[in-house]
Amino acid sequence: MTTRVPARRSNPSEQSARGKSFLEKAAYVVTPGTVVFGLLYYFGSTYRSAYYDYFGVRVSELELAPQDYVMGSTTAIFLPLLIAVVLGLLGVASFVLVDNQLSKRGLDRLRRQVSWALVAAGIGLLLLAFPVFLRPRWWQQAVSLFLASGWPRELLPPLIVAFGAILVMFGRHLRRDASRYRERVRAITDGLLIALVAMTLFFDMALYASGAGKAEAGQETNQHYMNMTGVVIHSREPISTQAYDACKDKGTGGGSYRFTCAGFRVLAKSKTRYFLLLERGKDVATLVLKDDDSIRVVVWKAS
Repeated sequence: MTTRVPARRSNPSEQSARGKSFLEKAAYVVTPGTVVFGLLYYFGSTYRSAYYDYFGVRVSELELAPQDYVMGSTTAIFLPLLIAVVLGLLGVASFVLVDNQLSKRGLDRLRRQVSWALVAAGIGLLLLAFPVFLRPRWWQQAVSLFLASGWPRELLPPLIVAFGAILVMFGRHLRRDASRYRERVRAITDGLLIALVAMTLFFDMALYASGAGKAEAGQETNQHYMNMTGVVIHSREPISTQAYDACKDKGTGGGSYRFTCAGFRVLAKSKTRYFLLLERGKDVATLVLKDDDSIRVVVWKAS
């Protein structure tokens, strides 16, 4: 007599786990990393583009590697990202505190009033902020009385949009409606509002990265480029009419490199070219020299 052993039914979760391919499993890890790397690359390129544009150099001419852009992104996004995280934590803590206070008995009416007030305030901010992106004259005249030009004026409209969307979400979540249909509508609305907040914060951080690059270049100019590497150029011929005063002609007895040009600072170095700055009074000249055997570059350190 033979006894049949019933086959063990596998758990659906185990079946789904076995059914997933290696690529599907790797996607959970690779996709977030790819998105983060792409964001760092974008903000880093925005920062460096603004920095070198200040000196009249296109960043595409520098032949920078992707890791160079990513390394520059830390300066561009650390402060706004830190502020966004802190404000987000404060916002969540405030919502939890208000929600707990309004959950007490006898406060249902007040809860509905606060909910509608937050939704109305958020919608009002959204209706106000979206036209501001077009920068109408009345807005420029109004903010010029309170805000200085530059970052404050540029960053304010996106922040108003994000704050308005967050108020709408908080107000809707204070309304505890058990209806399944309304729950679906709220989920869809929350998704759209979260996307709106993400887009406005992305736009704001891009503006900040660009402003940070320009500010860094302006600070270098105010410090007379002391943080940049100084070089002396030995050349067979005068390197430029703009730098003629900075070059000394040693005559035929000077050897192969007849001209010696001092006072340059290295802005950047690509594979084939030098990008140099020469300060001339209140002005600065940006020179591009081909890195070949016609010049010899000597690094010097100011005392």
